Amino acid sequence: MSVSTTEVSARVPKAAAAYERLRVLIAASDATTRATLSRHIIKQWPIATVTACNDSGPMLARKIHALHSYDVILVTIDFAARSDCWDAGGLTWLRDIGDAGVHPPIIIVAESGSEYSAVQAMAAGAADYLPQALLSREFLISRVQALLGDPHGNSSERMRNARRTAAQMGLNPYGYQLLDCLDYSGRRAVFLARSRELKREVVLKALCAEEGALTLDPEYLRFAREFSLISYFDHPAVAGIFEFKANRRYCYITMEYFARGDLRARMRNPLPEDEALRLFGALLDALELVHEAGIVHRDLKPSNVMLRDNQRVALIDFGLARELDDFADLTVAGEVRGTPYYMSPEQAQGEAADERSDLYSTGILLYELLTGEKPYRGKTAPAILEQHVNSPVPVLPEAWGRFQPVLERLLAKSPQARFQNIAELRAMLRPLLG
Repeated sequence: MSVSTTEVSARVPKAAAAYERLRVLIAASDATTRATLSRHIIKQWPIATVTACNDSGPMLARKIHALHSYDVILVTIDFAARSDCWDAGGLTWLRDIGDAGVHPPIIIVAESGSEYSAVQAMAAGAADYLPQALLSREFLISRVQALLGDPHGNSSERMRNARRTAAQMGLNPYGYQLLDCLDYSGRRAVFLARSRELKREVVLKALCAEEGALTLDPEYLRFAREFSLISYFDHPAVAGIFEFKANRRYCYITMEYFARGDLRARMRNPLPEDEALRLFGALLDALELVHEAGIVHRDLKPSNVMLRDNQRVALIDFGLARELDDFADLTVAGEVRGTPYYMSPEQAQGEAADERSDLYSTGILLYELLTGEKPYRGKTAPAILEQHVNSPVPVLPEAWGRFQPVLERLLAKSPQARFQNIAELRAMLRPLLG
């Protein structure tokens, strides 16, 4: 049975238009229940597509290939009946769907359920559990909206694209609902996801295997190292990290999501001097914590500086970081890794980097925070790197001229000529900040 709407009046509410591409699958053995659930969905979102069928849960598990095209699935279960949907073995079919690949969130609509059955359903991989006795239209719609996120244009399409990307990578992060793909480059992807266990949004960074064993892949070793380094901290200055999973096909890390975004987004508009200096001070606080732990970040840039609600910042992306006493570096001698605009001269030449390299990157950030411009620019990465190595330190506009001596020390070509640590930098900044 299929219920869909293809012709809609121009008076369709904006909230409905936001879910124009929403696709819902309803699996219920009772025809009245199918009709009721379909009516609830269509009444709320007249231009959504609803497919209703009498398939049981195990039957859906045998049609896993057909589930990817839906945004949400409703499955009814009578927990009072002994059936293949619910037996002494639990909801094995729900686990099978989860193990088979990325799929839409599945909502269990429970008839004659209990607290025990709710726990079992969520443990088996259900995204939500709704007692049928409480299932008013408002209750159902609110729970669907909570899973899909607030409608603002194409949220369903973003979820579908995220699932498609994960399927291409062979990625199946159990216990996470993928909401959006934030970045994708072949073997690597970054997703916005919702953790069913934590009941919060997280960032999920994934790496899929190439040929051979994933655990022998240098990129995997960087992933594992990033988890190890960030796990060392329990401090707001470093992004919180939750989980690291790996198998022969892929690995992923889940970490804190920052709703306020990063420093790059904040710098798209000119910053008042007091805010620019406050953010720079917060960056130094975070970096000092990292350095005191004996770790060099080596990839400081605006997109790796996240904003917190309390006017503080948190560092992310320690994929290139290394411990100061760790000589088993994953970067091959002479290999340049990092972001050209923010790399120190020694990094640009493939040489060893220490905490003074991070301080050079903060000098680039200070210039950009004050002026809104990058100090060194070019059409190609080699052209930018050459300027880091050979071009003179740029001169700040007159309005910020008092910070020029600080900038000269931060952007000195030789590490020996720079501040040797953040304490020295603070000592020179203090009188300039009053």
